[in-house]
Amino acid sequence: MKDLGYFKGERCNRNGCNGIIDEHEKEGQCTCHINPPCAYCTTQTAYCPECGWSAEEEENECYQNRKQEPLVYKYKTEEERFNELKDGEFGYIDVASGSSIVCRIKGKHPNMKPKEIYEKLHLRENPEMPRMKKFTDTEFELTYFCD
Repeated sequence: MKDLGYFKGERCNRNGCNGIIDEHEKEGQCTCHINPPCAYCTTQTAYCPECGWSAEEEENECYQNRKQEPLVYKYKTEEERFNELKDGEFGYIDVASGSSIVCRIKGKHPNMKPKEIYEKLHLRENPEMPRMKKFTDTEFELTYFCD
């Protein structure tokens, strides 16, 4: 099988065509020095005068015929993120800011005491720092202010 021609001066070879690839004149001028690559440099102008093949049309067909699923990102809910935690993992941190920055940490613990959780998180137990909002045998949720 003969290679297909794509550049000026090459033989076309599409469906037995013996035409020589030529190029249309480009309009405008290169602006790659501003924002490369520019449309002037990337526009396909090759064509075959004998069979009518056009690089621009081939490129457009390629883009139209490709099948690509749209990228959809699904954000996980708090409950989904929490359920993915393993025992002993101190889960995720939600940070809310306004006049104060409030951090909320939620996690699962294997029968730890609040003081052990504070130590593991390198937090001090004092009035302006962590406050245990929820504490059970296996779960905890604490908030603290970062001012």
